[in-house]
Amino acid sequence: MKYEFTHDPSYTIVSANLDSGERITVEAGSMMSYSEHVEMETHSSSDGLLSSVKNSVLSGETLFRNTFTATANGQTVRFAHTQPGDVTGISLDSESVYVQSGSYVANETGISTDSASGGLDSILGGKGLFFLEASGTGELFIGSYGGILEQELEPGERLTVDAGHSVAWDESVEFNAHRVGGLKKTMLSGEGYVVTFTGPGTVYLQTRDYDTFLGEIMSRINTN
Repeated sequence: MKYEFTHDPSYTIVSANLDSGERITVEAGSMMSYSEHVEMETHSSSDGLLSSVKNSVLSGETLFRNTFTATANGQTVRFAHTQPGDVTGISLDSESVYVQSGSYVANETGISTDSASGGLDSILGGKGLFFLEASGTGELFIGSYGGILEQELEPGERLTVDAGHSVAWDESVEFNAHRVGGLKKTMLSGEGYVVTFTGPGTVYLQTRDYDTFLGEIMSRINTN
């Protein structure tokens, strides 16, 4: 499978070019268009409906996904993230990446996804308690609200990120969700919970926080 990005970074579209027999799985609601000789199959997002319900409830992803299969060479499937922003591809080779809630877009066959928990620290962090673990070999597509910043961490190097700005990170990266200082500092700084990542590995960040954006809209609605 070959692919290209257009209209990036604000409204990125992915055009996946498929030859006969090649397949790609896309999050429900993310498909834009597909060629004449492409078949679409709708199925649960994980192995079995109960597993899909678990993933949908815990990780914030949709209950169903669509898999597109080319029945001739030179076919195209176009898709985009459901939020305005960027999309990038991560090439996996028998490895795993953790994807924050709402950031999964699509994957090649050979990659499986399942919900994962960050443990007690993530429970205290509030955001990102559960996320997706994408594992296998192939191309994984993740999306952001705003642009995507790719940050490489050296062994032992630490990076602290607002919880709403994390998108994905390598399985080799350790993470810990916690509050910014005490309650007073949290209230005065305008920040709530953050995530501290420790390398080695890659961390993907987004330039905007979708939850904060929605919170501001609801606040203005309630005051009017």
